[in-house]
Formats: sequence, structure tokens, C-alpha cells
Amino acid sequence: MHELVAQRVKPVRACFLVGLPKSSWHYQAKPRQDDKLRNRIRELAGQHPRRGSRFIHALLVKEGNKVNRKKVRRIWQEEQLTIKKNPSRNIRTSNTIPMSAQYPNHVWTYDFIFDQTLGGTTLKLLTLTDEFTRHWIAVLDEVIKERGAPTFLRSDNGLEFIARDLGIWLAMQEISTRFIEPGKPWQNGFAESFHARLREECLS
Repeated sequence: MHELVAQRVKPVRACFLVGLPKSSWHYQAKPRQDDKLRNRIRELAGQHPRRGSRFIHALLVKEGNKVNRKKVRRIWQEEQLTIKKNPSRNIRTSNTIPMSAQYPNHVWTYDFIFDQTLGGTTLKLLTLTDEFTRHWIAVLDEVIKERGAPTFLRSDNGLEFIARDLGIWLAMQEISTRFIEPGKPWQNGFAESFHARLREECLS
């Protein structure tokens, strides 16, 4: 229709020729009330391609948006957003670059250590260390309340550390993760050193 008008055909005549009502020439689509929210959801989905609508909802709430999870899920589905799955756990992640702690609460590292009791019961211990002060820390939530949150938290790519719920919780705490490269435990040398001493002093 606009092409016809450009060729000096009157708008009313152009509407008739293409089979549209005259009112369509003056019609302008009204912006949807949730356009701003949709745009933000698309932005966050692009920034976190391996996260779903639940994670995006948590980020929106943290930003101060009053929106329920069902609406975020509905927009997520309408925009046909998908979670990009990692085909292999051995593929290098985007944040595997090792870094050194420069001050207290800059980088924490956590990992699991396994052992057995004399009776054959399997032990699974979670260790948590401040890489700068070398302080050994206990439970994440309680420790953060007492000491404040670190800037980074380093670990391997174990299933426990890449779990969705943990990722959401860390995002809510504004803690960035730093994963070591698969098959390179020396990149988490603080944890390896502590585990060696823990086995010698407490588990032997």
C-alpha cells in the first residue's frame, strides 16, 4: 500500500486496491504494556543462555521488578526462548580463566572431599576456603551473613556446583562463579592443598 502511495496513488484508492479498510492507513500499533518487560527478559536470556525462566524471574525481582513467575514463564514461552544446553561437560566454559585473590572475600573456593570411616561408611565433606586469608569457612549462607559475600566463588564443574538452584542463589547474592578447566585440578590449588592436610590431620 505504501508503495502505491509513493507512486502518487491516493491513500483511499490504495486501500481499495489492496483490499484494506480506509482506517488501516492511519492505524498505528499500540505498544504492549509488557514490552519493556519482554525486552528485559530477552536481554537477560541472551546474557544467561543456559538459564531458564525461573532464573530470569529471580534476576528481575532482584532488579526491583514486581512480576510473578507465571507471567515471566508465559512471556518466555511466547518469545520462544530456549535454554542452550551444553552438549558435553568437558567443553570449556566462558569463565574458566584462573585468577588470583587480591584481598579478603575476593575469591572463595569450594569443593568436595570423599573418604570412608573404619566401618566402611562413605564420607562426603564440603570444604570452603578464602583464597587470600586461607581461612576455612563452614556453611555458605551462615558464613555470608557473618563475613559478607565474596566477589567470586571458584570450583570445578561438578554437578553440585552447576546446579540450577545454586546458580539462582549465587545470582541473588551477587556472587560470580569461576570454574576451573576439566581435568586440571591444580587450577584449584588452594582446595587441593587443604584437602591433603585435611586427610592427613583429620581423616587418617
